[in-house]
Amino acid sequence: MGFYNTNTVEEKRVNKLTGDIHINDAFKEETQKRGIPIYDAYNIQKRLYHEVEHEMLVGEEAVDKRLMELLEEKGKKEVSHNYIEEMTFEDGKSKGMIPARPKEAPTMNELLDNIPPRARDGKTFNRKPDKTTADYLNRIFLQNQKIINQNKRVIELLEKIEEKL
Repeated sequence: MGFYNTNTVEEKRVNKLTGDIHINDAFKEETQKRGIPIYDAYNIQKRLYHEVEHEMLVGEEAVDKRLMELLEEKGKKEVSHNYIEEMTFEDGKSKGMIPARPKEAPTMNELLDNIPPRARDGKTFNRKPDKTTADYLNRIFLQNQKIINQNKRVIELLEKIEEKL
């Protein structure tokens, strides 16, 4: 038995351009280029789904056109490219594909640059300076003061309760 997808052509197009449940990376980058906050990107996605569900948009071209209208309407920065055309170039790319093997092997220095430093390599890490005795005494004093204030409040509440009884 196979899985039958009930999405319409328009819903599939919206999924491809903006992402399914979460916004895809290409759409997120596009909204950042245009200066659109992330919540507006989600609102654009919801608006497209809403218009497709209520059959206000029919056909892939209508979805593409409406998406560009919404991007231009919400955008705060001028952008010279067209997002829809960029997405058509990515049609051949697949998310699950393993990238092709590079033709040239990386050099040893390039490999070593990607390895994080370790303690045994003699690299030192930034540490917080050791606390002095005065710092510890000041901290203990503040904690004791907080406890005293809490005890005062408890005593006041107990006195109020005794007066009511």
